Amino acid sequence: MAHFFYVHHAFPTYFKNTFEGHTATQLQKGVNRDDMRPAEVAIGAPKRLGNTSVATYHGPSFMIDDLIYHYEHGDTRTVLINCHYPIDENSFMLLYGISMQRPEVEDDDPAAAEALAAKMVATVRLGFEQDVEIWKNKTRIDNPLLCEEDGPVYQLRRWYEQFYVDVADVRPEMTERFEFELDTTRPIEAWKREVEENVARRAAEAAAAAVREPQDA
Repeated sequence: MAHFFYVHHAFPTYFKNTFEGHTATQLQKGVNRDDMRPAEVAIGAPKRLGNTSVATYHGPSFMIDDLIYHYEHGDTRTVLINCHYPIDENSFMLLYGISMQRPEVEDDDPAAAEALAAKMVATVRLGFEQDVEIWKNKTRIDNPLLCEEDGPVYQLRRWYEQFYVDVADVRPEMTERFEFELDTTRPIEAWKREVEENVARRAAEAAAAAVREPQDA
């Protein structure tokens, strides 16, 4: 879960994993980060209130993420699809696509809606490609040292094992339904403090810059 706060600059408030059969689903709900608002202003997007994501892997290499962005003017639905397959022992081919519901804009201007949709798609693409950079440099650790917020890593590995053995060797623990809902109380408290500190620091920096500006002139 912490990945979303520190890599994607999101603020998760609800996080749950469900493994069952050949599917693995991640349900996330979040709110907007006040310390990231300037970045949204820079791309001309309306104020985002939060998001809801239901991302499901169908097997080990095909994922559909139903992602709803909650904006001040209403919700906008996005669907992110990605798939990957090996092409040799050390690399794989990655493909992905993004479909977005046309957002509502003032005066129902089609050109403005298309421009805003393009900016929002670019934001989703940036977030996905942040993951790609991590995938390029990650490696397996057989016995990782985990904390609670890392989530059900070992259960996920058991789910993955079903795709690397013969059908006759698939064990019940690989496919039985498993749910893991993370207690977000402590992370939310820590992240609220971090966001507040970031906002206060930026305000202080802006005030100091405003004081220096006449002297520089």
